[in-house]
Amino acid sequence: MDPLALSRPISFAWQAPEEQRRVQELAALYAVSAAMNRALNEQAALSEALQETLAVLALDSGKIYLLNRLNGQLALAAAEGDTSLFDPAETTITPGECLCGQALLRGKELQAADVVNDARVVREGCRCHGAHACAVVPLLAKEQPLGVLHVAARRLVTFSDTDMALLRSIAAQIGTTIENMRLREDARRAEALATLVQEMHHRIKNNLQTVADLLSLEMSASPSPAARRSLRDSVTRIKSIAAVHELLSADQVRLTDITELARQVCEISLRHLVRPDRPVQAEVTGAAIYLPSKQATAFALVMNELIANALEHAFKLSVQGGRLRIDLIEEGPQVTVTVRDNGHGLPPDFDIERPRGLGLRIARTLAEKDLAGALRLCNLPEGGSEARLTFYK
Repeated sequence: MDPLALSRPISFAWQAPEEQRRVQELAALYAVSAAMNRALNEQAALSEALQETLAVLALDSGKIYLLNRLNGQLALAAAEGDTSLFDPAETTITPGECLCGQALLRGKELQAADVVNDARVVREGCRCHGAHACAVVPLLAKEQPLGVLHVAARRLVTFSDTDMALLRSIAAQIGTTIENMRLREDARRAEALATLVQEMHHRIKNNLQTVADLLSLEMSASPSPAARRSLRDSVTRIKSIAAVHELLSADQVRLTDITELARQVCEISLRHLVRPDRPVQAEVTGAAIYLPSKQATAFALVMNELIANALEHAFKLSVQGGRLRIDLIEEGPQVTVTVRDNGHGLPPDFDIERPRGLGLRIARTLAEKDLAGALRLCNLPEGGSEARLTFYK
């Protein structure tokens, strides 16, 4: 059905006055709703709504002001009808100022049968257009003010209760449609931003992988065992960071599952640090635990150092039978990660406060500074050692 046809005068002589009012109100609301839904953007939707409102109520001009959340002012968003009844240069209204500003603050509709002689109308831009009547209705969405709907008639009239009820219904329809359009736009922007962030993480991961590959070439070409060890450690650290961005590039959220991250870091370390003739069995257990990217990056580096420390030192003299177990437990906001091995254990003079190697210094610093947690290492009664990382999400 043509929505414009519903807004044209119809004979309701056979109906009771209340029924006539309801039919007219529903026809007007349908026309306004259909007009706004046809629009491609908020500006066009407001203009369409104003045109239908003026046609239904046989009014001469209309304006819609929307509240600017940044400066708290009402800003002109759309204007239709007789341009002699408004000043296009006056595009903002302060809440509480004139009839529009009062309607916004009070949250109720207001009208002036004669603008020139109404003391509430204080803006010169309203009074200078000569004698005319106007009505203002707040636009609300979820009980929050969005702006106001202002309509005017060149003739001096008092808007009836029926007219004001219809304006309230139209204003409610406009407010709901504006809110829905903004929600759809927010969702579209959020989806675009998520895609952009995913692409960013994907590119960062590729760049880190390239750096790691270059360092691997340097490592294979270096004649110095010490230099090769240093380059190898750098490669595993860079690839651990790359693993964070790989997970972030694959998910629609900005959180990383650190249990899966621990598995990837463990696989990277086993691939680069374990000799074929000295195999190590590794197991990672725990439910999914999600952290934001900054914490996840620090976590990946700590895990890399703890796993590398176990693979390099715990199994240094082992030929076979090396086992590594990593457990992640989440208890409310607290996360506990343990890395256990069945190796030779820590030396008698070991002190986490004064670690000898660079790796454990890195792990301790990241655990305390970036994760705001604590790192402890100790020997196990049954043999081997345990590293325990505790922090809060």
